[in-house]
Amino acid sequence: MRLFDQGLWFCGVGLTAFALDYAVLTAVLYAGISPYGGRIISIIAAIILTWALNRRLTFRTAAPPSWREFGAYGLQSLAGAVLNYAVYSAALWAGAPVLGALVFGTGLAAAFNFVRYRKLLA
Repeated sequence: MRLFDQGLWFCGVGLTAFALDYAVLTAVLYAGISPYGGRIISIIAAIILTWALNRRLTFRTAAPPSWREFGAYGLQSLAGAVLNYAVYSAALWAGAPVLGALVFGTGLAAAFNFVRYRKLLA
């Protein structure tokens, strides 16, 4: 698949994951969890979803899914998750609303992750 096509699929998967991320974060905030603790939970949910969708749609991975691949994806995702969480936390600390902080952190991490995932799953 061409890089352009992969980029489009990656954006679609990312938007889907963002919707899940925001829904999970909203639910845990409603349940009384702090925006910092809740973000950890929502990032984990988004990583699981992006692994499933990116391997199937974005990078068209032929091999069947495995725990090993998921583990490697999770480790690759760790750096992006740390970047995402750091930017999100800094934005909250600076007074940004939760949604604004989420958009800012997720946007920066998405570009970073695309390059890393492409090497892993392509």
